[in-house]
Amino acid sequence: MKTIILAVALLLAVFYSCTQFVESGDPEPESKTLIFTSFESGGNASLSNWISPGPPVVKFATDVPPNGGKYSIFLKAREIGAYVYTTVPALEGTHNYRLTFWSKSTEDPGSLQIYLKQDGNKVDKKREVIRTAEWTSFTIETEFTASAGDSIEVMLVGSLYIIPQGFNYFDLIKLVNLD
Repeated sequence: MKTIILAVALLLAVFYSCTQFVESGDPEPESKTLIFTSFESGGNASLSNWISPGPPVVKFATDVPPNGGKYSIFLKAREIGAYVYTTVPALEGTHNYRLTFWSKSTEDPGSLQIYLKQDGNKVDKKREVIRTAEWTSFTIETEFTASAGDSIEVMLVGSLYIIPQGFNYFDLIKLVNLD
């Protein structure tokens, strides 16, 4: 009897997960998603998997884009260390990627950069400068040719100057493999 109940429960779980994927309308299956963050975990603000090498000038805000959850990240001037980055292993060979994110800036613009890291060098860098004061969705599509040990790095960068100090907000960052 326990075996039958377990088998039925397992089938229901599989059926439920399949219907969740179909109903969500997400065009990229999770297996092709390399990065996804909304800067929160368990209902709390989180920098999970992001590195902040500067002093504590990286902050969280409750100002979020549509469907952005509860928190976004905001960065002040890069001159005082306001940038964060995350790295994922690159797929070997030539592959196409799409990076989507929401962002806005006040005063001085910030930017988002994506590049391939080979032997410690940043190659094939793509950059989007954020010049809008309203939450806006951005997309960067790129192709990288990688070898074993290469990685893809995404960097969020604050404004250029301390004065006038701009605030640069980022949320819902998603990197997918398009192949």
